[in-house]
Amino acid sequence: MNRNFFASEARLTCCNSRRGVIRLPRNARILYTLSFEGPAFSLIAALMLCACSRPAQTAAAPPPPAFEYVDAWGSRGDGPGQFDKPIAMANDGESIIYVADAATGFIHKFSPSGEPRLSFQDDRTNLRPADIAVDAGSAIYVADGRRGTVAIFFSDGMRHRELRTNALSAERESLHIAVDAYGTIYVTAKHPFGIRKFSPGLRPSGSWGGAPSKVASTGVQIDNPTALAVGPDGLVYVSESAQPEIKVYDAAGTLQRTVAVPTDMDPQLTGIAVDRKFIFAVGTSHPSVYVWALDGSYRLTQDLSAWVPGAGSTVTRKIVVTPAGELLLLDTAAARVFRFRLHLQ
Repeated sequence: MNRNFFASEARLTCCNSRRGVIRLPRNARILYTLSFEGPAFSLIAALMLCACSRPAQTAAAPPPPAFEYVDAWGSRGDGPGQFDKPIAMANDGESIIYVADAATGFIHKFSPSGEPRLSFQDDRTNLRPADIAVDAGSAIYVADGRRGTVAIFFSDGMRHRELRTNALSAERESLHIAVDAYGTIYVTAKHPFGIRKFSPGLRPSGSWGGAPSKVASTGVQIDNPTALAVGPDGLVYVSESAQPEIKVYDAAGTLQRTVAVPTDMDPQLTGIAVDRKFIFAVGTSHPSVYVWALDGSYRLTQDLSAWVPGAGSTVTRKIVVTPAGELLLLDTAAARVFRFRLHLQ
């Protein structure tokens, strides 16, 4: 016996034919069909969802902010994992954060979320850190503001060797250091020190910006540097206290470009970070981060005062950008590190 069967919910029509004719509206899907032929019948189950109305329209999620606040960490004290007078910050290829304390001489290692990994002091000298850098092999370089040297440690905190910079006593507190991907060490301090370059074997290999040099004569004088960085591009980035700008040099000391802050509100930069796409800088008078492309074109200024204190006061701030795409800002007055996830195009 042939019969017609109507599934009203799905508006399904089966006509009396051996194979059947199925007509569905465009916005319907099969719920099930029954076909009867003679005394036997078969059940054909499609088990598909019925969609008799238009699918709901979902609003697109708004894009995340360029700087997404994650958390803040750090506690004041003079013991391991604590900050008394944090002075400098660095990071390595695994996004481990290093903070040097000028008061206690401690070098601290943390995870990006602030979990303590290691704290150590120099077992040979009473180290007074002025700056810190970490190379591609996670060796730790600490500029000593008392002796004018750079102490070099293995990643576990064991003393390895020492670089003598020949900085005069009046220059030592202003020492800043950076290390490139090949282990070349750059040291800068106030005039007449300039920028001095040392090979991985700790031999002098160039200088510029200070006293006349036979190795490089650029005509550019560096007076009172406040931050130093080497980018993945091998270029050297330095800021000075008198100008709201970053000077960019190649490895031989030739000035490539000058990157200027697009405002006169923050004349003194104290922190520089460079990744594969951007240059970042932070100043003393306001917790804002300035961002440029590597070619020096200005991109944006991000006000972080909703999370970072000290707007309107003079605070030394340091920044790092990790391979995981996070920016961390050290507020030396608050003895806190503030972490942001970057969403920059």
